Amino acid sequence: MRKIMIVDDNYLSAEGIEKNIDWEVLNAEIVHICYNGTSAIDAMKKEPVDYLIISDIEMPDLDGISMSRQALDINPMVKIILISAYDKFEYARRALLLGALDYIEKPLDYAYLIQKVKNAFALMEREQKNLQLLKQSRPLLIEKFFRDITHRSRQEASYRLKPYLNYLNLKLDYDFYNVVILELENAQSLRDSYGIEKFQMELLNLRDLITEQTSELNYIYPLQDIDGYLCVIGQSGCQSGNFRQLTYKIISALVDNCNSQGLVLNAGIGAIVQDLWDLNRSYESAVHALDYRFFFPHQNVFDGREALGHDLSATDFSDSREEELIRLLCKKDVSAIDSWFQDFSRWLTENFRTKSFTFIQIYSLLGRILKFFYELNLDTHDLEAKILYVYNHLEEFHTTEELCGWLNELCRLLCRKLDSSLNDYHQKLCESVTSYIDENYASNTLCLNDIASEANVSPAYLSALFKKKQGVSISDYITTQRINAACRYLTATNMTLKEISMKCGYANQYYFSTSFKKKMNVTPSAYRDTQTSKS
Repeated sequence: MRKIMIVDDNYLSAEGIEKNIDWEVLNAEIVHICYNGTSAIDAMKKEPVDYLIISDIEMPDLDGISMSRQALDINPMVKIILISAYDKFEYARRALLLGALDYIEKPLDYAYLIQKVKNAFALMEREQKNLQLLKQSRPLLIEKFFRDITHRSRQEASYRLKPYLNYLNLKLDYDFYNVVILELENAQSLRDSYGIEKFQMELLNLRDLITEQTSELNYIYPLQDIDGYLCVIGQSGCQSGNFRQLTYKIISALVDNCNSQGLVLNAGIGAIVQDLWDLNRSYESAVHALDYRFFFPHQNVFDGREALGHDLSATDFSDSREEELIRLLCKKDVSAIDSWFQDFSRWLTENFRTKSFTFIQIYSLLGRILKFFYELNLDTHDLEAKILYVYNHLEEFHTTEELCGWLNELCRLLCRKLDSSLNDYHQKLCESVTSYIDENYASNTLCLNDIASEANVSPAYLSALFKKKQGVSISDYITTQRINAACRYLTATNMTLKEISMKCGYANQYYFSTSFKKKMNVTPSAYRDTQTSKS
């Protein structure tokens, strides 16, 4: 039942409130009737429960306003309805600003008071329900506190979160703090194998294991993430160096234990800080430490101090090295390309200990390869799509070896594409040359230089390529086309040999006859006679 306290120095007024309202129907009981403000406060100190206080304002020793102020200090959840015989706006204003629920004038309208009491009870019920929810959500508030303190700047974290320390009963007064990020490398395969529910159970088991194996530390709070935990650690009674060594030893043992159970755990140990509000710096250092795994995939525990990269401007990848790769691509020298990427991977590992700087180099290299595609003017749409995808998904690569392996395979594909495209190009070039000869063999000025000029290649290149692809030289092909045409004229027309020689691109009849006999083993006249006798 609701507890009611009536405070009024007028006995009759207090008795009227007690007798003229059916408190049982309202599920309430009068537990205190006090005739001055001081006795009301004394009663509250003895039993600081959630009262509904109905109090007069004008009382001699401690007026209703002052009494209300002290009552709310004792228990901020009490509800107060103040009563006055005077219609004073200033009283009402002060009462409501103080935190009183309502202000009623005398003489009392008990029906009106009952409604105000019901309103007060409804508000108290809502507040109690919400207070229960708030108490139940306290673990979530603690999680949010640690998530915010690790992700906000020192100034913002101190300003926003300091008031919550006492409320959440967090005794965080240690000499040193740091953040350790524990990340399950095989989280995706475990989810696929176990399903979400069992995977989450494994994460809860991991939390228990973290708590068990870190008992040497003064304080640790494991904050669960999607694929692991962010651990806030506090320690006192030692030097920072000893704290770091202790943390490294404990985390290494934890990682080994998990790995033996099929949980491939990677750990990033952040920088040690002396101020709680500097935890963001430790967190960023731990994130940076985990990036270090990109360069050393066979290691599992990474210390933020070791993951210090070199200055980007001091160790830039020269354009000449990129051009060297392009030259190897032009030669389609797969073995040399393999060696180039081995050197490139080693160079990245030695010079860059942050993924962001490494990705800058990769972006540059991918851009140069794309430029090479465009310069070739070949159909490389599929390769371009691969590059553009990786441009937007570099974070999917977990090690330099993996990334350089992908780049190497891309270049191998390009070499094969170059071979295929080059063969197509050569075939089309030879086809265009044969078509040009077929159309122009009748010209006695037709020569290799003219044909090469028409094909937009050098005479030497065209001569060698045509012989390789067609099996005959260009001059032999021209001769063959001319002699074949002469045979058709000799068989189907009565043209003289001189006319035929001119039709077939020979400057004189004598040269025509010599070429014809060399090709056909018979003179043009004999060939005509033979064909005539057959018909």
